[in-house]
Amino acid sequence: MSANDKGIVNHIRRLLGRLSIRYLVQGLFFLWVFLMAFQFRDFVLSLSGPLEAPPAYRPPSVEAFLPISSLMSLTYFIKTGLANRVHPAGLVIFSLTLLGAIVIRNGFCGWVCPIGSISEVLYKSGSIILGKNLSLPLWLDRGLRGVKYLLLVFFLYIILPMSAEDLGRFIHGPYNRIADVKMYFFFSQISTLALVILLALAFFSLFIKHFWCRYGCPYGALLGLLSRFSPFHIQRNADRCLGCGSCDRTCPNSISVSQMTHIRSEECRACFSCLEACPRRDVLHFGTGHILRTVPTAAYALVILLIFLGLPLVFSALGYWESETPPFLYRHLFQILTQISHPTVSGPGAG
Repeated sequence: MSANDKGIVNHIRRLLGRLSIRYLVQGLFFLWVFLMAFQFRDFVLSLSGPLEAPPAYRPPSVEAFLPISSLMSLTYFIKTGLANRVHPAGLVIFSLTLLGAIVIRNGFCGWVCPIGSISEVLYKSGSIILGKNLSLPLWLDRGLRGVKYLLLVFFLYIILPMSAEDLGRFIHGPYNRIADVKMYFFFSQISTLALVILLALAFFSLFIKHFWCRYGCPYGALLGLLSRFSPFHIQRNADRCLGCGSCDRTCPNSISVSQMTHIRSEECRACFSCLEACPRRDVLHFGTGHILRTVPTAAYALVILLIFLGLPLVFSALGYWESETPPFLYRHLFQILTQISHPTVSGPGAG
């Protein structure tokens, strides 16, 4: 092997050595979403075929991208005890995500969400361009963080007070049944305004860590609030801490880890970056502080895989995964897609 070949091999080894378990899990879920997107595209395109021809397979997990519909389904389930079968996979994934945040903190945003993964790639690319990422003034940062909570309050204010009858009408109505296809065309035939907004978010994400996640995502805001109830959190041994600030610099959510003993911030996504950056192995721990003082990264990764891959397989085996909407109804709704508008909300929260 030549010296050049040895240099390439050593470079690859160094890159692989830097790959954390979290990156591998993120890559797995991103690949899954990527393949699912192409599969769903084939389904949508097949809807325009002959009426007698069966459409292509529709991946149920695409319903994970319908969080508003899933929130309404969960609210309907709480009020009636009925788990609807219009978008069952969406209800399962949404419920598991909420429960996961309560039990093991918000690992969804840091390990699973493809938007979070793209955002991470963007800000790390931006740090290469500028040599560092930008930090907004504290007053502006706090003000902008309020936006995602305002959006969350808006959705909760509209949906939670809705009657079971109104929720049922929406869930079983034509708009909700075809919402996944409408979402597909929103991106495949994106308007100029929507494209400008997406490009602006991507631009800001290059220079400000997790710009959308930190300031605009109501889903992440909800998960962050729920994670405050989790017994698991980052703990810092102040007696062993060197005060080097490595944890603060590496935290993608700008949490001052070195200034806290128990890190329970709703911005923490359990990404374990601070643990990996700490030069001492006995300073930072992720656990409950009592029964489970330390949870290894590999163990947390297995729990994430169990929640978001294993349990959906269980629900699929139990028969609660595929939509009840028959192919002929999908074809009919597809033919009148442009005539289907968002229904008005008549619940007391509509205002």
